[in-house]
Amino acid sequence: MEEPIRVLHIVGAMYPGGFENFIMNLYENMDRDKIQFDIVVHMRKENDYVDKIKQMGGRVYELPRLTGNPIANLKQLYRIVKDNQYKIMIRHTSNALVVPQLFVAKKAGAKVICHSHNETDPKVLLHKLGKLFMDVSVNERFACSENAGLWMFGKKTYKVVHNAISIDKFLYRAEAGNKIRKEFGLSEKKVYGHIANFIQSKNHMFLLSIYKEISKIDESAVFFCVGEGDLRPEIEEEIKRLEMQDKVILTGIRKDVPDFMSCFNVLVFPSKFEGLPLTLIEAQAAGLPCLISDTITKDVIVTENLVEMESIEQNPSVWAKRAISMSEKRNRECQYESIAKAGYDIKTLAKEYENLFEELAK
Repeated sequence: MEEPIRVLHIVGAMYPGGFENFIMNLYENMDRDKIQFDIVVHMRKENDYVDKIKQMGGRVYELPRLTGNPIANLKQLYRIVKDNQYKIMIRHTSNALVVPQLFVAKKAGAKVICHSHNETDPKVLLHKLGKLFMDVSVNERFACSENAGLWMFGKKTYKVVHNAISIDKFLYRAEAGNKIRKEFGLSEKKVYGHIANFIQSKNHMFLLSIYKEISKIDESAVFFCVGEGDLRPEIEEEIKRLEMQDKVILTGIRKDVPDFMSCFNVLVFPSKFEGLPLTLIEAQAAGLPCLISDTITKDVIVTENLVEMESIEQNPSVWAKRAISMSEKRNRECQYESIAKAGYDIKTLAKEYENLFEELAK
């Protein structure tokens, strides 16, 4: 039997989150006799995907951070690509600071894909500098949305690759939602939720202020933050300051996220900026009403009457009233056809990627 084509992905860490989940969804749905994913990470975290990747046949390399030790990072990356004769390398990123890695991988013999996963980033000046060298460093340009492509590649041609999901996994199941309600003793209470790692762009402080305003109107409401991250201590302090300890539940990383989607009445998602958040596609698959910030691309809306937008410049009380109104929606219809038609079915995308990798590896 022929050896599978090994595709090298570079990420910061394989910790459950937006594009990390996308990579794993893709990997799980690949024909792994034909295609294998190997990963370069710059840090390890508890509950990351590394062990699972190894179980599936992938290799994992840990390098020093590019910004911390650029010489060591680039030397080791060159040797990994050269010695293992990787024909394809994909760098997943939100900014163009990674151009040296793209250039080095290309120099070592790989076809290089830069995959843009965000439409902005705080490091604007360095990003603009990196963009100047993008053309000589890549073979293919991918982006999770039109805006993410414009941010990374400007007027150059790029391919929009939807952050596809395993739709079946997220379809609404009353029994799954009831399991979560039973675990946390929620009974028939209204449940408002948020699913994201604790990072600045997700705007958790504003989220908590919305939760506080909802609780003033509905004292029995319960609130979830599903995720983990470096900002957890600050979030815990803010919950105490707001006197919401008995109302806001921090779950940490959970492997049963689809069950939470079936439990929530509304997903509240007031991000400062995003690429195209996978969580919102998953929520729509579950028929879950979503109140999201208008900083998020409208491309994420792929169903009818489920997603509403609001400005993060608005008062939290405005968000609260809209979320409460949306919580009255009872119909959790199957959204499979709408999600698949919009191009977010991971099975279809995995097959397209297989064909692409086979073509690039020739």
